[in-house]
Formats: sequence, structure tokens, C-alpha cells
Amino acid sequence: MGEPDSEWWRGWFGPGYLELYDETLRERTPREIDQLERLLQLRPPRRILDLPCGQGRHAIELARRGYDVTGVDLSPYLLEVAKARATEADVRVRWLLGDMRDAIKGDPFDIIVNLFTSFGYFAEEADDRLVVRAAASMLKPDGRFLLEVINGERLMASFQEREWFTVGQIAVMERRSLDAAARRMVVERTVTSSNRSEVNVHVLRLYSGRELREILTAEGFERVELYGDWNSEPPTSESLRVLAVGFKA
Repeated sequence: MGEPDSEWWRGWFGPGYLELYDETLRERTPREIDQLERLLQLRPPRRILDLPCGQGRHAIELARRGYDVTGVDLSPYLLEVAKARATEADVRVRWLLGDMRDAIKGDPFDIIVNLFTSFGYFAEEADDRLVVRAAASMLKPDGRFLLEVINGERLMASFQEREWFTVGQIAVMERRSLDAAARRMVVERTVTSSNRSEVNVHVLRLYSGRELREILTAEGFERVELYGDWNSEPPTSESLRVLAVGFKA
């Protein structure tokens, strides 16, 4: 299995990404925002940054519910999709092209969210920390940063070199390699639909709840709460995901 370019993520989130995930994720989005509101006890109006926002599914749903929303993403393609969908939904979102490692100028936010394992793609762990540092710098006092990732502890303990699954009518086969010491997984993914087959490679750095707490604390958050899912239960080694909520002093 070949190693991807260190900045593979610049081109990976495009039409192929939407073809694989879009329909399924669109159906899940209202329920996910329900869960987000319950977990953080949110009510509009609040100023929220979706970082990164991708095709805008969370940002648009939040705006529909009355929040003041900004979405930032590095993919011009996904931002154009997001803008078109916001117009179609008749909601207002501030869309910005940008790198989530860089703080954006302007008034601070009440809430910043980083959802659906959008963390851990950079070649260096130091760049992941820059994301957290930027989030801390953009929050109001007592603001909160919600980071949702796949549970790295569980994935490493039950690591599988190959897996096959379907997403709607699309078949997916993944070959994986794991560097446990570096907590780094390389995935070669073959996606086959009715009219084409595509192979791509991506990399993910894996984090446990303990590691996320250490990073958030080191990068400017006074307190960090950990959850094993959206149900407010603490994470365990069997949790599918880890949610870390950092509170700015």
C-alpha cells in the first residue's frame, strides 16, 4: 500500500466524497443537531463556528434553527455546494475559505464544533494542536469547543486490515495499515458504484479521550468533559466515538 502525499486532504474532499457519504449523512443531520443541542444545552441565538464545515450540512441545519453560523472549509468545491444548499434552504450562513489551523478575524464565537472525525488528517501531530489552539483563540470567555472523533483506543484494539461494507448502492473495500506507536492508520479505499470504480488513500491519526483531554488542556482550555457518544455517558474502550468538550477560561 502506497503512502499518500502529506497534503492528500486538499483534494480528497470533492465529488467522490459526496457521492459516497452525502445521501446517508443528509438524513442523519437533523438528529445529530438535536443531539448537539441536548449535549451542550444550546438554544438560539448563539454564535457558532462549524470548523471545518464541508458541504455545510451541520451549518445549514443550525442556521435553520436560528443560530448565527459561520462555516469554514479548505475545499472550494464543498463550499460552493454548501452555498447553493443554503440558498435552496433559504438560510443565511457566513461561508469562508480557510485552513482550520488558522484563526479567523472577527467577533469571537460562543461555540465551535469539529464534527464527523475531521481531526487527525495532518502529517504532524503539531498541526492537530494548531487546530485546537486556533479554536481556543476564537472563543468567548466560557465558550466551548466540541471535538468529535472515532475512538482511536477501540479501533487500535480491534484493528482489521481489511473491511468490506456498502453505503447505499455503493460498495467499499478498505485495506489498512497501522503504526500503533505513532497512532497512525493508512487506508486504501476502493469505491465501486454502478458506473465507475475509484481508489484513493488517506491517513488518520487516532486519538483516545485521554489524549484529547491532554491536547485541549495544553492548548488553552480550562476544563474538558469527555463523552462516549451523544448520550452524555462517559467514554469506554468500547465506545464507537469520543466527544471532547473544552471550556475556555
